[in-house]
Amino acid sequence: MTEQFGALLLEFRRQAGLTQDELAARSEIAVRTIRRFETGAHTNPQVGTVRRLAAALDLSTSDQARLLATAGKFGQRADDPATVDSPQDGRPARQLTANEHELLEAANELADVVRARWQQEEVRRRIHDPGPLPVRWRSAGAELTDGDAPTDLGGALDQIVSCYRRVPSGRLVVLGQAGAGKSMLAVRLVLDLLDPSTAAGAVPVVIGISSWHPAKTSFHEWLATQLIRHYPGLAKPSRSGSTLAARLIESGRILPVLDGFDEIADGLHQPALAALNQITLPLVLTSRPDEYRDAVDATRVLRGAAAIELADLTVADLADYLPRTARKAASDVVTKWDPVLRGLADQPDSPLAAALTTPLMVGLARVIYSDTADRDPAELLATERFPTVESISDHLLTSFVHTAYRRQPLDRTVGLDERWSVEQATRWLRFLATHLTRRRTTDFAWWESGTALGRGPRTLVIALFTGVTATLVDWLVEGAASAFGVRVGTSPWFVSGLLIGFLAAVLMVVSYRLMVGRGVPPPLYLRISVRGGGWRPSATTRTRLRHGVLCGLVFGVCLGTAHNLLALVTSPSAAALVVWTVDAIMFGLVYAPAGALVFWIISMIEAPVDLASAGRPADLIRANRRVLVGPALVLVPLFAGFIVATAEVLAALDAGRPFGLELDWTPPLVIAAGLVSAISGGAGYVLGMTPWGQWLVFARIWLPLTGRLPWAVVAFLEDACLRGVLRQSGPYYQFRHARLQAHLAAGHA
Repeated sequence: MTEQFGALLLEFRRQAGLTQDELAARSEIAVRTIRRFETGAHTNPQVGTVRRLAAALDLSTSDQARLLATAGKFGQRADDPATVDSPQDGRPARQLTANEHELLEAANELADVVRARWQQEEVRRRIHDPGPLPVRWRSAGAELTDGDAPTDLGGALDQIVSCYRRVPSGRLVVLGQAGAGKSMLAVRLVLDLLDPSTAAGAVPVVIGISSWHPAKTSFHEWLATQLIRHYPGLAKPSRSGSTLAARLIESGRILPVLDGFDEIADGLHQPALAALNQITLPLVLTSRPDEYRDAVDATRVLRGAAAIELADLTVADLADYLPRTARKAASDVVTKWDPVLRGLADQPDSPLAAALTTPLMVGLARVIYSDTADRDPAELLATERFPTVESISDHLLTSFVHTAYRRQPLDRTVGLDERWSVEQATRWLRFLATHLTRRRTTDFAWWESGTALGRGPRTLVIALFTGVTATLVDWLVEGAASAFGVRVGTSPWFVSGLLIGFLAAVLMVVSYRLMVGRGVPPPLYLRISVRGGGWRPSATTRTRLRHGVLCGLVFGVCLGTAHNLLALVTSPSAAALVVWTVDAIMFGLVYAPAGALVFWIISMIEAPVDLASAGRPADLIRANRRVLVGPALVLVPLFAGFIVATAEVLAALDAGRPFGLELDWTPPLVIAAGLVSAISGGAGYVLGMTPWGQWLVFARIWLPLTGRLPWAVVAFLEDACLRGVLRQSGPYYQFRHARLQAHLAAGHA
């Protein structure tokens, strides 16, 4: 019926001569929702929504009835009030409030984005090529299952939704060894719960739990932050004032699928489990068995939760799967895997059989041997070369990277980049793995690339870039003025540029320490909009105003210092000292309101990005660049013009008279100061105080310059995802598996 509804809606819209945007404006229904209706992606239009669409299209009574009928709302009159779906117990339906309608729209949009993201990830992981591995599970045991939860939950991959729905509390713990398929099972659960034919209830969202510190942040606060980080559009304020992410959690419209409980920092497993026991929110938790069992022994089992444990793959599973991944031999019956399978059948307790009990290792073996013509898996049967499970696992992990970056005839055809050799890719991947391992995380956040350096070296690199930029800008401005016979200030342009660059570097060291501290600037989940985020001063706006005043004041004092410092050094006297001091103070007073003005305008024109925007790391990088570059083209001239105008007003008012001085602010000096400060100050702010600036300095320049990353780093990371070495999880890049990261980090060490 949904497809008929979408087709009829499309027909009526075209008859009315309306675009989707125009219909959305008339009906006050999101254009994405209308698009989903017409494409058949939305499965359950509400009666009130259908009624609003019919009114916006000005349909006749009979056409309104047809539209309601095709939407599956039989027996509903077109003049019924906007309602939610009628309960099954026969109670009268309730009218949707504005808040409920807002949350319903947000949940529907989120469901579409989550579904599209994980469907794409399943394709990248080749889970259905030629078919999923037979992941099975059994109940984990009474000691790991709450007393009120079922303990007979055995099943296979296609039964995960029915298994989950048998748990009354909606709380399920999935246990399995490294590489056993926990993440695969979690993704399958999410997609099956979001299947249009069966979708109901809260929206399942996969979130890595390793970053949660329960002693510092409550679970709901942490979850809201992670939702915004993975789905930036949820940062939009709701009608009640809080973010959409927080409201969706509070209203029970989010089912958190928490992946990697075992990856939480040492010593935090017990507090994390205790904190989860303080809430009643339905959730799914994945973990290795030992870490979860230790936490349970120290506290108690997760309240209301059933626990299942993934089973090992068997030789029969391998015999069914591996031959289908390889080309047939000349006989058209035998594949290269047949000798290996016979060896496993003869020796089911061999190290090779034990190594190939997890989907991770089987997947690596498939890439290494099935996807290449010149590799023979029979080499795995050599017990002298591979005497233990660990030696086989290390061989597969090492060979996987080499195989992934081997030149193939169809590389360019399928979109793979051919710029990097196996050796180069391995070196850069080892650096990334070591960097993540040192930070005790599996998430490579592009805005944290500077953390590859310590806090001190990172600050000095930022200061160096800022100082060089300020020097070059001053030389360019004063050089251009000299070319036209105009002299700026009393100091030689070469010396003046060096002095301004040095002071800019010193200022950056101080500012970076005070404003950024030990952390890094978080990513901006914002876009530039003429409507902006509203004109009411928020806490963020007030903070930025204070930063603008402080930065402008300090920058002005430094610039005023540079203006007369050389004269003070060459001709020291009390009069020169007074002139220098007054000049520096006056410069600071000019620049303080200019900085506040720029920071205030930026905060006013920022708005949260759309829900479907900036979902991938590369998209978020581009979005952060646009947030900075666009306003810079307007705000830099505005800042410079404000400086020049204010300085001219002060000069006309003879502001130095109370001090018995005459300000030596000639028009060339004022204009040059405005340009130098606007350009170099803006560049310093971008480089040192924004996530994209940190990315530019470290990931695009410093780390490639020192050989630790390629120059085309985004292309390299995206290419690694296509090759299956890395994967994307919201704004993060991750290695295919934590074991691959640990293996590469060990090789780098």
